[in-house]
Amino acid sequence: MKKAVNYFRGNIRVHAECPYPERFINICAHNDIEFWDLERFSPTTVHISMHIGGYRKLRSLADKAGFEISLAKKTGVPFFLWKIRKRYVLLAGMLMMFIIVWSLSLFVWEIDVRGNNRVSSQQILEALKELDVGIGAFGPSIKSEAISNDMILKIPDLAWIAVNISGSHADVLVRERIPKPAIVDENAPVMVCAVKSGIITKMSVLEGARVLTVGSTVQAGDIIVTGVMDSIANGKRMVHAMAEVYARTWYELSSQMMLETAKKDYTGQTKTKTAIIFAGKRINLYFNGRISFENYDKITTEKIAVLPTGNMLPISIVKEKYAEYKPADAKLSILAAEELLQKRLLDRLKLKIGDGEVVKTTFDTTIADNVLKVTLKAECLEQIAAERPFTAAEIQNATAVESKKTNETGN
Repeated sequence: MKKAVNYFRGNIRVHAECPYPERFINICAHNDIEFWDLERFSPTTVHISMHIGGYRKLRSLADKAGFEISLAKKTGVPFFLWKIRKRYVLLAGMLMMFIIVWSLSLFVWEIDVRGNNRVSSQQILEALKELDVGIGAFGPSIKSEAISNDMILKIPDLAWIAVNISGSHADVLVRERIPKPAIVDENAPVMVCAVKSGIITKMSVLEGARVLTVGSTVQAGDIIVTGVMDSIANGKRMVHAMAEVYARTWYELSSQMMLETAKKDYTGQTKTKTAIIFAGKRINLYFNGRISFENYDKITTEKIAVLPTGNMLPISIVKEKYAEYKPADAKLSILAAEELLQKRLLDRLKLKIGDGEVVKTTFDTTIADNVLKVTLKAECLEQIAAERPFTAAEIQNATAVESKKTNETGN
């Protein structure tokens, strides 16, 4: 960045002759003359770089201080403009280009959304576009506070949003609203049933009456803990059954794959297409878009134009490279294929049991007609209890029993 600033201000490389170069350096420092890149060529000769103003000040001090200076090199924007000062068309073109670039930097050409998890970035960008905040929007006209209020009304899942404009870049920061926790009605009558089949190994009943015990075999859908309990006063009462039930469960999963697969042999023949994307519009820099290769891979790279200030322009260069290949047969080793299928089966098993624990696994491998098949048999330990509300018939039955008991007690 410092080099860019010095280039715009103009650099002068100074050749200085002085019996005592240290005294020359002290004079520059004492008179606030900024310099850099000091290089000593002989006991009496040094080269240093400085700005135009520093060079002018140094010239007025040279005779009094007893040293000689001369120009070795001039670089920078001021000297370039001085060379082309009579080329009016070129100067006008440069001025116009500067105005265009400066004007483009006032518009938004890139939007980044950060801080969102549940609300998708696409949903946020679409809502912003409805508020005239999108690619090509005029940056100075975007008012973050007004947009924040409208966005919260459009997307209730957002608690806070801010749109920060920096040149042609818009940084959208969001905070999502924390969802309300699910409220469990502990007075609502429910039962605890099994969601998977297995053999119960552990039970912890907080409320309700046990229907099954440790060691019982249970099928998916069976009631483990009922919400209907005996009551001394009324005979029966309904409660919100709660329990944790762990059981041994068994799974059998299979997966297969061909031992002969297709591979790609690249021929080395490639073709590249280049295009320019300006403000979302694609401009192809080629005439013939047809690809003569029968089989090929496409690799796309995109480079966005960025100003020295860091501002992004709505211009990007897209290169599409097409690499030709010829399909060929490849035979997988049985060991590699078996390991791959075993990993896939274990991943599937973990998805099925969630937080459960895999206790034991065995694999069975068979090969038939060039197809490798692996079967996984696993024993697991997992929590199988889930709450189920009473059905209308169950509520009616329990109520009838309770009413009958009450009548008998009254008589």
